[in-house]
Amino acid sequence: MDLSAFYGVVSGINFTLLGLWWVAVRERPEVGVGTAAGRRMAYLVALQFLIPGTMALLSQVAPGEPGLWRASFTIAGLAGAYGSVLLGRSLTRVPGQGLVAGLIRWGSGLLYLAVAVLAAIPGLTSGWTLSPLQVEAVLLCLLVFLGVHAAWVVAMVPKET
Repeated sequence: MDLSAFYGVVSGINFTLLGLWWVAVRERPEVGVGTAAGRRMAYLVALQFLIPGTMALLSQVAPGEPGLWRASFTIAGLAGAYGSVLLGRSLTRVPGQGLVAGLIRWGSGLLYLAVAVLAAIPGLTSGWTLSPLQVEAVLLCLLVFLGVHAAWVVAMVPKET
């Protein structure tokens, strides 16, 4: 598959998921807008779509200029790792979601760190079958998968009675 087409699809999917997340938060105030902690968690879930979508979008700007995508992936990877740790911490407060909280905190956090490190240090993927952008593409797929899980867990919080 052409990487430009792949990143275009990934970007579109992430921004669509972000829009759907905004609708979910708007329709279910208890999910996000009811309290400061809820708003923070809703924002951290939104980052799980916004960051990969933005990285995918920026990778298309100048695919022949690795410095651009490497810089954006490094910055976004660090921001995503931090956001994942915060989201995982917030998810521990959702009853019965300790496993998912750990998966988001450590799984997404480590994947985002891998994105940042692989982008920041160009020679790490030398000798691999996949190009650096292909490796990053695999990591982005895994991040989207985990981001959807985070959104599901937060959106399925029972309504307070």
